[in-house]
Amino acid sequence: MLTSIDRVMIYAVLCIISFSTIMLINHYATGLFAVGGLLATILGLWVELTSKNKLEQQKK
Repeated sequence: MLTSIDRVMIYAVLCIISFSTIMLINHYATGLFAVGGLLATILGLWVELTSKNKLEQQKK
């Protein structure tokens, strides 16, 4: 089972890879998968970070 910090690190690495792919490819040939991957990782990071704050508040 992955901890929350492991999931955040995985999302961060995927975000960097997707962003690099978008920047290195000609803007006319930007792939749908690269843009979709970037949006998915941003959404995953947002969900992970907001749920982490809620869990910390419940523990207190």
